Amino acid sequence: MPKTIIYEPMTTITDILIAIIALYYSRELTAIYLHQLLNVQYHWIWTFRMLSFGALLGAISHGIGPYFHPIVGDLVWKFTTYSIGIMSYFMVLTMLHHLFDYPVVLRLRWILIALIIIYLAVVTINDNFINVIRFYVPLMVMVVLGLLYTWLTGNADGTSMIILGILISFIAAGVQQSGIVLHEHMNYNDIAHFIQMVAMWCFYRGSLVLKDSVL
Repeated sequence: MPKTIIYEPMTTITDILIAIIALYYSRELTAIYLHQLLNVQYHWIWTFRMLSFGALLGAISHGIGPYFHPIVGDLVWKFTTYSIGIMSYFMVLTMLHHLFDYPVVLRLRWILIALIIIYLAVVTINDNFINVIRFYVPLMVMVVLGLLYTWLTGNADGTSMIILGILISFIAAGVQQSGIVLHEHMNYNDIAHFIQMVAMWCFYRGSLVLKDSVL
C-alpha cells in the first residue's frame, strides 16, 4: 500500500491556489495604492494578504498537518482561524473607509478591535470552523448593507462587485458546511475553495475602483 504523502491533496492544492491568487491581487493593488493612496485600497491589500496567509496555513494543515505533533498541528489550525478573523476585520474597515471620513473610522475601529479580541478568545478555546463562520457572516452582512446603501443611492463604483463577491462567499461557506462529497478528491472543502476563487475575483475587480468617504 503506497504511503500517504499529502493527506488531502485537492484541498491542499486549492488552498495554495487561493494563497497565490490573493497574494497576486494584493501586489497589484499595492501598485495602484502607491499612486492613489486610498484607505479602501490599503485595507483591501491587507484583506488579500491575510486571506493568502490563512490559505497557506490551511494548505499546511490539510496537507501535512497529520505529520505534526498534535500541539503543533493545533497551533497551525488556530492561526488559520485567527487569520480569517483578522481578514474580516480589514474587510469591514474597507467598508467604513468607503462610507466615512478618516476620523470617524478611527472611532468606529475600536468597536471592531473589541470584536476581534472576543473572536480570538473564542476560537482559542474552540477552533471549530463553525465559530469562524458565526463571526465572519455577520460582519460580511454589515459590509453588504453599507455598500448596498452607496450602490442604491449613488451607484458607487466597485460596490456591486464586492457585494456579489460576498454573496458568492456565503455560498462557499454553505458548501463548506454541507459535507457534500462528489469524489474521493473533490469534497466540500475543495468545492468551496473553487467557489471562493470566483468571489476573490469579484473582490479584486471591486477594490480597484472603490473610493474613500463617499458620504
